[in-house]
Amino acid sequence: MSHHNDLMRGINRRVFSADSGATELLHVLLSRPTEFQTHSEEYQFLGNAVRSEKPATANTSADPIDYQGIQIKDWVIGSNKSHITPVDLLEKIGAEANLTPPEMVFGGNQLMFFHVPSGLCYNFLAVDALKCVHFAAQKSKNETQKQLKVAIAKQRSTNDQVKELDIPYDWTYTTEYRGTLSKLASSNGVFNRTDQQVQIEATKERIDMDKLKEREPILWFDDVNLYEDELHDHGISIMNVKVRVMPSGFYILARYWLRLDRVVLRVYETRIHHLFGNEYLLREYSRKESTVEELGEKGHSKNMTDYRVVDQFHHLLTLQEAVYEKILIESE
Repeated sequence: MSHHNDLMRGINRRVFSADSGATELLHVLLSRPTEFQTHSEEYQFLGNAVRSEKPATANTSADPIDYQGIQIKDWVIGSNKSHITPVDLLEKIGAEANLTPPEMVFGGNQLMFFHVPSGLCYNFLAVDALKCVHFAAQKSKNETQKQLKVAIAKQRSTNDQVKELDIPYDWTYTTEYRGTLSKLASSNGVFNRTDQQVQIEATKERIDMDKLKEREPILWFDDVNLYEDELHDHGISIMNVKVRVMPSGFYILARYWLRLDRVVLRVYETRIHHLFGNEYLLREYSRKESTVEELGEKGHSKNMTDYRVVDQFHHLLTLQEAVYEKILIESE
């Protein structure tokens, strides 16, 4: 138990990266069996997970960090959630991502999916999401980003002749992050990242939304925040990821969304669906964006109070890009 407590104290002070996140979470989840038994041969809860009719309340507060998960079929699926990263660790995040971090960063949070036979690991991390923020990383949309920076500057001035803001990164923290893929190997119970690449291919197959609408028990659910910023009181910028695990498979929604008041609305989504037994995961990425002016021209509200809940307006935005892929599971 003392070794377990040492692990937990260490994780509570960590900023997870691609190299450390999944390996440490797997170690913690598998180092102590859950106190709550499922009485099922199909799955087992891990960490603080508790079977509940309302999965969102399935937490305990005994540890300083909430870590939980489920082991089902060939998968270990889990998360860890802690407090906002303290100021003394934000400098480390800024150095890794090469930017000034958002107001609220959850560097100790992550959501992880590990396929035991193949070593495939898919996780979502705040630092990796922030590494995708830079203007330079979005060369295909340089003109759009330039217009955004000019629009931001105009909001700060009464002068219409405003030059582009001289900032090296997008301070709205817009990210095209779709998660972190890697391959892990285990030796004597210790997991390490390998140099193997995960294979991804384009596909015409689509996520079966009708299948996801079928009545099916939710065995485990979580909602993990990665970062948030109020843009100097000019709006909101949020990155988070949700998952639900059913007897048939799991479904992930990773979403970045932005409301820059009186300027623009954005929603970038990555949806992932896996049916247990299939040799692949389906991943659909979409990028939607509309200026407030464009929404007004279509007859929609220009009142910013109508755009505070993303689920109520994301369908109004113009689709800019859609990518459909298969992530292949290749067993050893």
